[in-house]
Amino acid sequence: MAKILVVDDEVSLTEVLRECLQGEGHDVVLCHDSTAAVRAALEENPDLALIDYQMPRKTGVQLLSDLRAREETRLLPVLLISGTEAVRFAAQIPPEPRVRFLLKPLDMEALVTMVREMLDPNSWSAGL
Repeated sequence: MAKILVVDDEVSLTEVLRECLQGEGHDVVLCHDSTAAVRAALEENPDLALIDYQMPRKTGVQLLSDLRAREETRLLPVLLISGTEAVRFAAQIPPEPRVRFLLKPLDMEALVTMVREMLDPNSWSAGL
């Protein structure tokens, strides 16, 4: 189906996400830091990235900014996930249809639904 990049410093969570997404038929690439994530995004050409907001060295929003700065990844749909409520950092999230947010602890059904929506260009292309 789709190639999904999962970026989170919590190794156990990335494994759970991989299992869930592979169960839906997706190819999953795991990264545990922002440097590896940028490299993987350039090498693997994912269809979607799930990025944790709170990580060491760079936040998910900073990683999103790095991805948007590169021609190859500037249009990559990104789902930010975090245990921190969105209102705390909402001003940092670019107001664009290719970026969405999901709160931890993750409801796997909600995650799968959000992934399906984000992989469908019709769900976000109207805002371009």
